[in-house]
Amino acid sequence: MAFLRQQWQNIISLSDNQIGLALLALLTGLASALVITLFRLAIEIPLVLTLPMPTAEQYEQLERWTRVALLAGGSITLIVMFHLLRPAWRNVGISHVLQRMELHQGYLPLTNLVVQWVAAAIAIISGHSVGREGPATHMGAGTASQLGQRAGIAHHRLRILVGAGVASAISASFDTPMAGVIFAMEVVLLEYNIRGFIPIILASVAGAIVSEAVFGAQTAFAVPGVDMHSLLEIPYVLALGIASGLVATSFIMLVRFFQRLNRFPIWLKWGSLSFTTAVISLWLPQIMGIGYDTVNEALLGDVVIPVLLLLLLAKLLLASWAAGVAFPAGLIGPTLFIGALLGSLMAELSRWLMPDYPVSVGFYAVLGMGAMMGAVLRAPLAALVALLELTANPNIIMPGMLTIVISSLVVSEVFRLPSVFDVQLGGGHNYQLPHPVQQMLRNTWVAEAMQQSFVSVPRYLSAEAAGFILQRDPEWLLLDKENVILPPAAVAEALEARQQPEEAISEDLDLIAMPADRQEVGRISLKANLQDALDLMQQHHIQWLAVYRDDTSQQCVGLVSRTQIEHFYHYRPRGH
Repeated sequence: MAFLRQQWQNIISLSDNQIGLALLALLTGLASALVITLFRLAIEIPLVLTLPMPTAEQYEQLERWTRVALLAGGSITLIVMFHLLRPAWRNVGISHVLQRMELHQGYLPLTNLVVQWVAAAIAIISGHSVGREGPATHMGAGTASQLGQRAGIAHHRLRILVGAGVASAISASFDTPMAGVIFAMEVVLLEYNIRGFIPIILASVAGAIVSEAVFGAQTAFAVPGVDMHSLLEIPYVLALGIASGLVATSFIMLVRFFQRLNRFPIWLKWGSLSFTTAVISLWLPQIMGIGYDTVNEALLGDVVIPVLLLLLLAKLLLASWAAGVAFPAGLIGPTLFIGALLGSLMAELSRWLMPDYPVSVGFYAVLGMGAMMGAVLRAPLAALVALLELTANPNIIMPGMLTIVISSLVVSEVFRLPSVFDVQLGGGHNYQLPHPVQQMLRNTWVAEAMQQSFVSVPRYLSAEAAGFILQRDPEWLLLDKENVILPPAAVAEALEARQQPEEAISEDLDLIAMPADRQEVGRISLKANLQDALDLMQQHHIQWLAVYRDDTSQQCVGLVSRTQIEHFYHYRPRGH
């Protein structure tokens, strides 16, 4: 059994074996998708079984005061729940995932995962104007992190595994496996790493398979056949990009504005949000819940201009408010809702201005969804791939690229705003994008820069044992208990300095007392990456670390120095 466990660690945990990581990512994809599936069923089944609703999203079929009672009950439950929780357990959502990736190497606590699952289900069932994709991303990342922690994998591989969990979650939510892969790399990992593509792709495929097996082979939206009828529509497509950029800017600014409420107690900031949602729902019940039924109506052109405008403004207010006060649910769904309504509104205005031109409402609604997603989340490529998968129409690529690029430029270059997740994390005060060098070091296993030409020795050595060790020609001698290393040449000099009489030779060498250029060493786990090693060296003001198989092991497997890490960075092998 011990032998098998060692082999498991060699293949899966403490190695760079890609097959082992791919198999673990496949398991992660299945586990994450099952968690997301249970989450979706936990939302849909209670609504359909207990309320007079034909589907889980048609809150407009309910009586006014039933809607108000639902919102009030959900709000009170969440306020009491979070009031009783420890502050550290209240952190949920994509912003929590990003912070744990930046500061904790992708180690996500199980408690926060459970809190996210329960809180998001309550928020959505009770009709709050939020989405399920943000919580799903946290659940996918958290599930992957828990599996990785239990497998004992190295830090740089745990980050990839968390990305795989995110890809599976997005794929299971939208049935868009390609977009899941790109989203994981563009938003969570913040890089495109060749080493991470295979496991993340496998996990995303697994998520799509589970989703199709349970919910059928259909995407989250009923997208009609969409196309651009003429190149003369290009100026209007550009106008939609500008409009989307302005609306996305408004959303991010509103999130920043509502963050001012965070100095108030949770009952006030969440209670006021629920009260406002309840008041608006009296006249616009479509803003309740995820709202994908309304998105589908907008895609088909079944919503009139005044209602489109009112719903867009209401969703913009409520979704940004929820994101600003850290309400425990998502903002990706509301972003798509706003984009669809904006695109549909632009198309309806075109119909009104040019009644003889055969404009496609669904075409502009889909473009608006992609433009809002790309600009708000700072994920243009994920948004473009999502458009392609949702429509299954390559003709959407060129106009989609135009709207997404224009809207993203309006947000980032004209108004100089970061992504909404960066705003949620304090605009850079609590979270900063990693420097490219840091990113490279975090993705590099400590084993790739360590040397193994050393021998662990006790403090006292006999002349015979010292001579035998010197024959092995090590570069360093490691004294585990004393946490120092010294060059073998010092031992050789000590042996040569001894006199020939037998009594002198028979005395043991004291490797601490003898003259030598000793270096203090710290201790680090083989799970660590090079950034972990540098941080530890900086913290303890040392230049060397001894690498052990795990935190409790007495078996040193190598030595790593600051000089070796710097040399690895400057002369790293191609492909890193």
